[in-house]
Amino acid sequence: MNVLDQLYIRLLHHGLQILRDAAACRDTAWSHAEAELLHNVPSLIGESNLRRHAYFWDQERRAYLAWLEQSENPRAVSKAKTFYDPIWREMEVELHSKIEHLTPMD
Repeated sequence: MNVLDQLYIRLLHHGLQILRDAAACRDTAWSHAEAELLHNVPSLIGESNLRRHAYFWDQERRAYLAWLEQSENPRAVSKAKTFYDPIWREMEVELHSKIEHLTPMD
């Protein structure tokens, strides 16, 4: 299992916990945003098609970040900064070495 696969597994681990928290709060918008972020991640583990990884990074991750910014949900923002940001920083390094046109994180 390569580094990128391990990062996706960590993302799923934390993401499912965050999704559970969103559901416990009965926040359907937050739950939906988490599900949208995570739904393709299992299929990216072991995936050799770099375009799929680029799509996750450039489209799905950015859509989640856009939702997060407009959500005005401090709990969701805190969870994302605490759990997703460290994974995404590591993921950015891995993906950038493989994909030239990767959108920078910041």
